[in-house]
Amino acid sequence: MILQTDFVAAFITGLLGATHCIAMCGGIACILGSRANNSSNKLLVSIGFNLGRILSYSIAGAIVAGSIQAISQVHKSFYMLVALQWFAAIMLILLGIHLTRWWSILTPVEQLGKGLWSKVQPKASKMLALQHPAASLPLGMLWGWLPCGLVYSTLVLSASQAHWLNGAGVMFSFGLGTFSVMLLAVLLGQQLTKLMTNRVLQVCSGLSVLSLGIYQVVTLL
Repeated sequence: MILQTDFVAAFITGLLGATHCIAMCGGIACILGSRANNSSNKLLVSIGFNLGRILSYSIAGAIVAGSIQAISQVHKSFYMLVALQWFAAIMLILLGIHLTRWWSILTPVEQLGKGLWSKVQPKASKMLALQHPAASLPLGMLWGWLPCGLVYSTLVLSASQAHWLNGAGVMFSFGLGTFSVMLLAVLLGQQLTKLMTNRVLQVCSGLSVLSLGIYQVVTLL
């Protein structure tokens, strides 16, 4: 039951965090959409790019949860898993505050991934010059490692599964939540970007994620 709840929580987090996705990846989405020479190519590019992102998220979830799985098998620590579940719930609350843009509380967390991104980003930038729609899949996979508080918060939830497959499933669910909006971001470009940067929408999204985090806390009591 908890596992199913976590999958749903991850999906809702991705869906409600779409305003943050647009802020982080809206630019690249607009570029991809503008370079596609017809509607069919634009759709293929959008699907490929977003599937690539989701694949990278799932791989990250498998790595993080698999690492916790290995540690827990050695130390047989039930309390570590409980602590991770609490940490995941608290991270959702902090993420909600972050998404309202009242307080960019997760900005320092996003700095943690900059070392990896500094190595990935040059390769991703080179791939932007490739015109074939098939290039959008590996580009999306690279872009999935962009430092992002939204992703990192959900990775904590993924880690609390303590099983690589369940961890991958949580991040896959999260990616599906972001899929619809990011798909439209490539297709609609600036039109959607303007809508998703609306302050009322940002605040409502943030408060919704914050409420989800509070719900997660209540379920742990």
